[in-house]
Formats: sequence, structure tokens, C-alpha cells
Amino acid sequence: MIPPVENALAAFPPSRRAGNVVLRPLTLAGAVRLGEIGVDCGAPVGRDKLMEVAFILSGGREWRRFLRQAKCGLSELSRAVETVLNDAFATFVKPPAPSKGGTIHLTPHGLGWPIEYAEWLCAEYGWGWREAIETPVATVYALVAAARQRNRGGHGGLDYIERRYVAELKAGTASPVRLDKRKEKAV
Repeated sequence: MIPPVENALAAFPPSRRAGNVVLRPLTLAGAVRLGEIGVDCGAPVGRDKLMEVAFILSGGREWRRFLRQAKCGLSELSRAVETVLNDAFATFVKPPAPSKGGTIHLTPHGLGWPIEYAEWLCAEYGWGWREAIETPVATVYALVAAARQRNRGGHGGLDYIERRYVAELKAGTASPVRLDKRKEKAV
């Protein structure tokens, strides 16, 4: 089974464009800033917060300048913001349930998941704080999944690429692998 090529780069999401507004992939720092304005990354963004979210995702520094220069329709901007947020969580792999009825707390001290993941990147890879906090969320989730698999010493189940491909097969939207009988190799 060969997964579609476009899924292979899900850990490195591209920037998205809405009119002349360029939205960068959601980073851990961006997730913290979204939380500060009351936006839950896993919920739809309301129209009242749309421009603020776009400003954060654009990496803008001056609010008024952003508003003057932003040239796009709200529906186009809404779709781009939704795509960036979906891209951020495309590589999320739910951690296995703890053994013996224990519970997993991602934020035992109330720091928030972005800070916990930034600390994990610093500890796991020796990265500096700035490098860790500016890492795209999709990349972080891919690294966490790879580390889990490495530390468990075996296959941890379907990864995000395989899960999406299986879903596409079930939905009938994936093209099956065919064998070229003349060459007897997959094409």
C-alpha cells in the first residue's frame, strides 16, 4: 500500500494565502496567542475573532497596518484560517491509554499544551526555547509520534499518513495500487 504523496509532507505544512494575506503554519507560540484571545484551536473560529486569528497566523506585528493592508473576502479568509488550523492537527496521534486505569494529564501544572510541548522539544532534542516555541504544531505532533514509536521499540499502530489513506480507501476516494503485469512491479 503506497500512501498518497501529498500526505508525506503533512508534518511540514505550507503557508496559505487569502487574497494578499499570507497565513503561516500554526506554531506553539501562535497557539499560546490564540488562547490569550480566547480561541480554542480545536473549535470553529467565530466571525468576531476571524481577523485577530488571521493577524496572529500572519505573524503581523502592527494591528492597524494589518487591517489597512489585508485585501480579501471574509469567506476566503475563513477558509484559509480553517485550513491552517486543520493542517496544524493533521499529524496528531492520540496517545495510548495508560495502563492500570491511570490518567494522562498533558498539563499537570496548568501551563497549557503548547508550553508543555515546547519544553519537551527542548528536553528531547536540546533545542533552544525560541526554536521550540516557533515550531509548527504539525511538526511537533509528528516528532512526538516518532519519539513514542522509538521509545516503545516497535510499531505504534497506524501513523497519520496511514490513517488518512485507510480513510480514503473506505470512502472510495483513494486509487488502489495496480500491478503492471508486463514489468511485475507496482506503478
